[in-house]
Amino acid sequence: MKVQGKGCSDKSSFVRISAKTHQAILASLNGRESGSLFTSTSNNSRGQRLTTRSISGIVKSRLKAIDLDSSRHTAHSLRHSCATLNLLAGGTIQETQQMLRHQSILTTTIYTHHLEMLDNSSSQRVEDFIFDQH
Repeated sequence: MKVQGKGCSDKSSFVRISAKTHQAILASLNGRESGSLFTSTSNNSRGQRLTTRSISGIVKSRLKAIDLDSSRHTAHSLRHSCATLNLLAGGTIQETQQMLRHQSILTTTIYTHHLEMLDNSSSQRVEDFIFDQH
């Protein structure tokens, strides 16, 4: 699937998607004139491709609807969650870099910080020391 990155056509690239995802996309596009996956339903721009700002607004409203109303919960934070979950599930840093379409692997290493925090048991050791003392 061709994905346009950050609003400019020179950042477009192809990404691999699963067969199930491909079928769902084809079903969604069935009968539409536009080849864009996310299109507007408003009267002013019906059928035209949604902007990244519009998609961010939709995601934000859905997050609020499930009581995740914080400036930290955004469409972009879901991208961070996806990267972290991929690493937790055994994905390599290189696979995660490719999935996120980062040019530099150094950008992707940000997500390993979350994993390091999970492996850090310092808080548990302090708690055990305090509460196990008689």
